[in-house]
Amino acid sequence: MVFEFLKKKFHDLTSAAVPAESDAPPVALGGYEERRSEAEALHESGETARAIELLEGLAADLAGDGSFPLAVAVRHQISSWSAGPPVAQTAAEDGATMARQREASGVMKVLPKGYVQAPLVPEGLRTSRFFADMTSEEIAGFIASTGRRTFHEGEVVIEQGEEGRSLFIVTRGVLGVVTKGSGGGMLRMGVLTMGDVFGEVAFLTGRPRTATVIAETGAECLEIASDAWTGILGRYPRVQKVLEEVHRERARSAADAILEDLRRRREDGGV
Repeated sequence: MVFEFLKKKFHDLTSAAVPAESDAPPVALGGYEERRSEAEALHESGETARAIELLEGLAADLAGDGSFPLAVAVRHQISSWSAGPPVAQTAAEDGATMARQREASGVMKVLPKGYVQAPLVPEGLRTSRFFADMTSEEIAGFIASTGRRTFHEGEVVIEQGEEGRSLFIVTRGVLGVVTKGSGGGMLRMGVLTMGDVFGEVAFLTGRPRTATVIAETGAECLEIASDAWTGILGRYPRVQKVLEEVHRERARSAADAILEDLRRRREDGGV
């Protein structure tokens, strides 16, 4: 699966950090989705202050875990519920705080034998922490350059053939990827889940979108505009190389899918 390939590549890119030893027991974190859903229920019932407090704790735990895209998505949600300034105005302060939380947290340290850390996010996402080594200034730039988008089930996020101006990181939900086959029908190319990146092909090639992405459940993504993404690539030239390799892999996958579609139609007498 191409998207699993992307996760693995980003993991290889950022897995060189050496964890520190710790004698402290692990903190019971609870699940990412469960805590976000609990906060949303509190907000809907009018207990917004409690909801924000819960999300503040979740954002801190995510930053400590090095899962900065998820932490940033949570900070955007906090901002949308509070009367405080927008995240772009507090990005420098938030970036410094997240960097300290990453360094201080026991989540990324080697735990004593016998301790088991309850996972905060699914194991699959741990292989896509491609911003885990950012400095506080780089985290601040990432916060300031992103926006939080939510999508209803069945909503089209990007459409094949349109001009690509944004790159996306999935922070909640499941999205399907489809493209037009040789006979005009739609081919299902795969699914995107939490931590996956999509929309990078248009950035790399300048061509229109090569596939349509549709929310198969309620979904949330961080969106990065093209000018902001250019700045991120400037700070992370290694990411450019990984995206180029992923683009080549996706191109091969698309060709294989089209050939398989053609073979099936011939067997069915359609060609």
